[in-house]
Amino acid sequence: MRKGLIQTNKVQPGVYPSEELRQLEKKTFSLHMLSNVFMGLSFGILMLHEIILKKSLLGTDFQVTLLIFLSSSAFIFSIYGTELIHRSSNPAKTIIILALISRFFLFIIPLFSSPEYFIFCIAAMSYIDSLIKPSWNTVFKHNYSDSRRSLLYSYSSSLYTIVILIVSTVLGYLLDINYELYKILFPIAGIFDVLSYMSLAKMITMGQNLKMIPPGIPGKSLSLKLMEDIFVLPVRNTMRIFKENRPFLRFEVFFFMYGMAFMIASPAVPIYLVDVLQLSYSPISIAKGLVFYTATILFTPLMGRLHGTGNPTKFCGYLFLFLLFYPLSMMGVKYIPGVISFITPEIMLYFTFFLFGILMSGITMSWNLSTIYYAPHYQEANYQSVHITLTGVRGLFSPFIGYLILRYVSIEATFIVSAIIFLLAGIMMLRESRRHG
Repeated sequence: MRKGLIQTNKVQPGVYPSEELRQLEKKTFSLHMLSNVFMGLSFGILMLHEIILKKSLLGTDFQVTLLIFLSSSAFIFSIYGTELIHRSSNPAKTIIILALISRFFLFIIPLFSSPEYFIFCIAAMSYIDSLIKPSWNTVFKHNYSDSRRSLLYSYSSSLYTIVILIVSTVLGYLLDINYELYKILFPIAGIFDVLSYMSLAKMITMGQNLKMIPPGIPGKSLSLKLMEDIFVLPVRNTMRIFKENRPFLRFEVFFFMYGMAFMIASPAVPIYLVDVLQLSYSPISIAKGLVFYTATILFTPLMGRLHGTGNPTKFCGYLFLFLLFYPLSMMGVKYIPGVISFITPEIMLYFTFFLFGILMSGITMSWNLSTIYYAPHYQEANYQSVHITLTGVRGLFSPFIGYLILRYVSIEATFIVSAIIFLLAGIMMLRESRRHG
């Protein structure tokens, strides 16, 4: 066990400001690891949902785009989740209630097999789930010490990816045998997610008991005034945050560009894998699961050290630059095997997702932790909710840009446009890093 986690009566200078935080961090880390096991089991099952829609439910290209649009635009409501949860008298209980409501739509997914019903269930789950996500940052900020936050997060993230790697690899073979197994597996994924959020609720309660996390607002009943506060104040707070914190605004603008590039390519990928490359579930699940998450496991600890606790702009800038090779390499899955005989489409696909996994291990780290650098004390969830909400904003239009390009130009053009925007986002973020370097 690492020195920082050994139980002693002496607080380590420069690491923990108090014995209480040291004990809280130790208990939080155990619960965080447990919750990531549950989340990994769930996501490993759900990760091929757009492939299921396209390949087995025979969804159209537009329906695939619509599913990605609804899933990604759901993040726009996360800004309201922060107000809803932290204005309740019992934030932990509110988290569990929202988790049960959102996963209800996974429980009922076996009832019908139409593409439209499948899209509705996934979208409804995503929209309600987005209300809970910012609360993770409250835990990361207050239950972990500054010096060990990135390191402990990287360990728990590695466990999460190991679980996904195993589950997703097995999932592809199961779906090749009988794709209707998703009707059994998706409700099971819902149960795992509820267990994960129960762990989050416990971590929130632990932080409140030690007065590390501010308590909910007692005695607040549902009223028109409260509903107005929940819906109006987040928008006002976002404008205030951007006005008062210009470096954070610029960081979000350049991160927004990266997200556009990613979402423009998103509708093209399942269509490309199923219709153009005509792959079965097994190689797709190996690429998206085994290969992608092997790279993530290997490189997440390194990314945790590189990210650190300082200004994240340089770290993000280099990631965005290298990400331009992801859509270009995806194009190479079709064209390179015809030029180099010993490289098959499957090998090129695995190389593409290994590269993607390396880079996304850093992106995931930054997506979850970078706003902490900019956020004042006790405003971490607010800043992260702004960050997540902007993911929803770009999700309102970016997938449709990708769809229009692949529909009226070509699917290769979608990848090229994505690569160009990755390049621009990287250049702008690196300029920002030099501004404050």
